Amino acid sequence: MLASLNRFFPRMRLRRDVQLISKMDIFCHLVLVICLPVSLLYEFIAVIPKYHSPGGYAYPLIVTFIILLFINVMANLIACMLVDISVDYDRIKTFDVSDECVNWRHCKICKALAPPRSWHCATCGTCILTRDHHCNFTGCCIGHQNYRYFTCFVLYSFVLSSLLMFYNLKYFIWSMGQLTHLTHFSDMTFIQVLHNSVFSLNLIYQIFSTGMIILHAPFVLKGELIGERNLKDKDKHNYDAGIYYNLRGIFGQHMHVAWIFPLFASQLPGDGYNWKLTTKDKSTETIATFHSRPTA
Repeated sequence: MLASLNRFFPRMRLRRDVQLISKMDIFCHLVLVICLPVSLLYEFIAVIPKYHSPGGYAYPLIVTFIILLFINVMANLIACMLVDISVDYDRIKTFDVSDECVNWRHCKICKALAPPRSWHCATCGTCILTRDHHCNFTGCCIGHQNYRYFTCFVLYSFVLSSLLMFYNLKYFIWSMGQLTHLTHFSDMTFIQVLHNSVFSLNLIYQIFSTGMIILHAPFVLKGELIGERNLKDKDKHNYDAGIYYNLRGIFGQHMHVAWIFPLFASQLPGDGYNWKLTTKDKSTETIATFHSRPTA
């Protein structure tokens, strides 16, 4: 039974203490997990019925689709928070330090070796494996094992916010038309104030998700990390293995279904400790690393 479940559920390290550390993390996380469900409830009650009758076929289909998008957004958000992407120092101890160390660094804060493409996060208080950036909405860093979940979180957020914006924009235009008959904004009804507030939140959500896609898409497709953009040219390395393999490095071996739901297991081709560089003639060579000591 357990063996069959392991084919569908990913096997990875989980964080022992999931907590939001900085005030910005707490604020951004609470805004998302509180405002988004409340605004969706308002959409179901007030906005969508303006265009689809609750007794028809379109209304339950749209509501179901929105709920599925919301579940995926929240599930990927939770997955980002649960997965432990910190450097496993116990594993590093098994490496043979007598071999040549290529692209490894010594972290002065952690007082330990850090693998290639791993950096220390002051907020998380540890070195992160294949660290891309620290996400305030998840309250943790995005790196080797949870980059897939963050990418899906952004993609599903974009689709959800775009769909909500489609309905909210039409309703907002109608609502603003009603305001032309008012002499003072204080004459606005509670419903009009509520909808303008929901529309504003939806607009911010739309801008955030769109901005994240524009920012991260070039890095994802090129196999780069945001943290590497500030490196000097002499410290930069080309990890671009082509769009297909770059996406496979994020979504795993079953990337054609991994985006559907975070519980679908999709083993990553790399371990975050060993890397391949792309040379000028487009060939790849393994860099790197220490070899693990044989176990008795």
